[in-house]
Amino acid sequence: MNQHASPTLPRQVRGFTLIELMITVAVIGILAAIAVPSYTSHIARGKRADARGQLLQAAQFMQRFYSANDAFNQARSGQTVTDAMPANLQRSPADGANIIYSLTIASSATDYTLTMAPTSGGGMAADPCGSYTLTSTGVRGVSGATKSRDDCWK
Repeated sequence: MNQHASPTLPRQVRGFTLIELMITVAVIGILAAIAVPSYTSHIARGKRADARGQLLQAAQFMQRFYSANDAFNQARSGQTVTDAMPANLQRSPADGANIIYSLTIASSATDYTLTMAPTSGGGMAADPCGSYTLTSTGVRGVSGATKSRDDCWK
């Protein structure tokens, strides 16, 4: 009996082969290629929703301001609506940690247009929805957008 060659003994496993490693890396790459754009899109939708929410809250403030002052642009004391509006309504997110959208107010005594525009440092400057607008009559719009108003406001 030959003691050197034994066909019944299993070969010792020492690790992964290069092929197995390459297949694993390819699978991880494919999963990342699918997951990263989906995650980025989800984050952008959340930022847009927050901006729209802040814009609607600012519109509510404008209506309360008008009720108290009979004008959208200036209080009875002479204070402008921009100065009277709370700072947390003039940006998104409201905590101001990293301002992604900022509010501008174009108002007269009888009407207003609110615009929530992406800031350059917020990562949404090239967003396909651009800036959100809302008027005193409730008309919702977008400016600088490549998507439609209906797609952006849903």
